[in-house]
Amino acid sequence: MKKTISKLVVAGLAILSFSAMKVLAPTGISGKVTPVDGAEAVWAIKDADSVKAAVSSEGAFSLEVKPGTYKLVVSAKAPYKNAEVSQVIVTADNSTDVGEIKLGK
Repeated sequence: MKKTISKLVVAGLAILSFSAMKVLAPTGISGKVTPVDGAEAVWAIKDADSVKAAVSSEGAFSLEVKPGTYKLVVSAKAPYKNAEVSQVIVTADNSTDVGEIKLGK
């Protein structure tokens, strides 16, 4: 009887720990900005909340965000113009890669 209870407790704890890991898994938005020298930062905006990320020397960016629908804004250096990507959807179990964002002049 004690062995059965012990096995049930261990199984229950294992299930809870896997569930907790799933809930705590980070979600995000990633991509690349070109030309690299034109980008200052990338913003993910949802309602009144915003998250900012730097752009790497290769043009890559990554933002850790909660699930939801975002608008991305790439703030650009002159002579380039800011770029926007609307309706970026992030789900609870995935990160979203928006691919390449090209800055115009």
